[in-house]
Amino acid sequence: GIDLGTTNSAICRMEKGEPVVIKTDTLKETLPSCVSVNKKGSIRAGDGAYNTMKSDKRRASQSGKSLDSNTYIEFKRTMGTDKLYYSSNTNKNYSSEELSSEVLKTLKSFVTDEVFRSVVITVPAKFTVGQKTATIEAAKMAGFERCELLQEPIAASFAYGLSAEQKDGIWMVFDFGGGTFDVALLKVEDGIMQVFDTAGD
Repeated sequence: GIDLGTTNSAICRMEKGEPVVIKTDTLKETLPSCVSVNKKGSIRAGDGAYNTMKSDKRRASQSGKSLDSNTYIEFKRTMGTDKLYYSSNTNKNYSSEELSSEVLKTLKSFVTDEVFRSVVITVPAKFTVGQKTATIEAAKMAGFERCELLQEPIAASFAYGLSAEQKDGIWMVFDFGGGTFDVALLKVEDGIMQVFDTAGD
């Protein structure tokens, strides 16, 4: 399972019936949703890319020159649009899907003890059909053969439901993301969850 977030992303899997978050290369539970392209044209995602962005900004502010950045953030906001991100290092444009696929590839690389080709990716409750299609396309670019999408508040409900003592009733679930905010109303009866309304920004 992958949370492909606007600001941070994470990967998790079930181990002996328990959800376990897989640590990144810097031993964190989340990875910055940040991608950079260096002068040799190598692409990297995560903390290394984020650190590059910070040092680029620092250099630009010290020199007083405008920032010619080859580092990209918040591209999830433009999923499913024709927005392109230009890299002067490769003289190439990258789509939101291509940049998102780099984050997905990096997350996938942290699982070293098994090969997997199927994934569940969470998306904001208000993602349109175009944005959902773009997310599935990013997953394909990252090498996943099968991709299921799950709304973020629904994923939060499942996580809560695993340990909740009082399960039946009406649930209101908030997802305070770094770049999006979602809420869902669910009816839970005999372990069956039904979403009857969602909203988000």
